[in-house]
Amino acid sequence: MRRVWLFDRPDIKDHILSGVLLFSDGRAIRVGELPNDARSAREITFPVKTVSGVVFAVDTVSKETANVGLAEIAVFKD
Repeated sequence: MRRVWLFDRPDIKDHILSGVLLFSDGRAIRVGELPNDARSAREITFPVKTVSGVVFAVDTVSKETANVGLAEIAVFKD
């Protein structure tokens, strides 16, 4: 894999401000604020890696956030 797209929830009150991508190889990538519309992705690119899994852990959300989570995560091999 070499890139990931993260989509925030469609409710504008639920907004992720930061988080971290955790890979099964033990590496991590810090991620900043996601677009707050569930239509636009935050794209994270990195050198090609072979892993068995990836997790996105949310660190910070807006004060109005009641439900933390993603609308979608997309992982690309190319």
